[in-house]
Amino acid sequence: MYYFIVKRQPPTFNSWKGASKEKKRIYKACIEHSVNKYNQVSSLFLGDMYGLVFHFYNKNLKIDADNISKPLWDCLKGVLYEDDFQIKVRLAGSFDLSSNDFSILDFSGLSGDLIDEMLDALEHEEHVLYVECGSLKPSMCRFNFMDNGN
Repeated sequence: MYYFIVKRQPPTFNSWKGASKEKKRIYKACIEHSVNKYNQVSSLFLGDMYGLVFHFYNKNLKIDADNISKPLWDCLKGVLYEDDFQIKVRLAGSFDLSSNDFSILDFSGLSGDLIDEMLDALEHEEHVLYVECGSLKPSMCRFNFMDNGN
């Protein structure tokens, strides 16, 4: 499993389509730096994967959670995997920090370093992305998510 955070406003799918090569290069470099900070990637993942991205924000720009995931997954091509078609299950969410208490979030299973940086970022940054991806397991394909999501 790979996980990392990104402390910046994410581009949306629509803005990404029209972005200059330089803006795309800068965002991809930021993503790659964040990946390498928390993960040792020795080779590209080749199998089916799941992907999770949560957008935490203090300034609501009414960004559709799903629209921020596509540019992110595109940036991870060649960094974590060969192509984003490998991500068979995707979950995208958003969390308004100005009207919700982030103490309700469950950070168990994450490294202490990432938790410390995440908590600091949630208090001081306008936008934070938490990204996680890894090997897809059949048990991750569930129905009736409300009752069977845990």
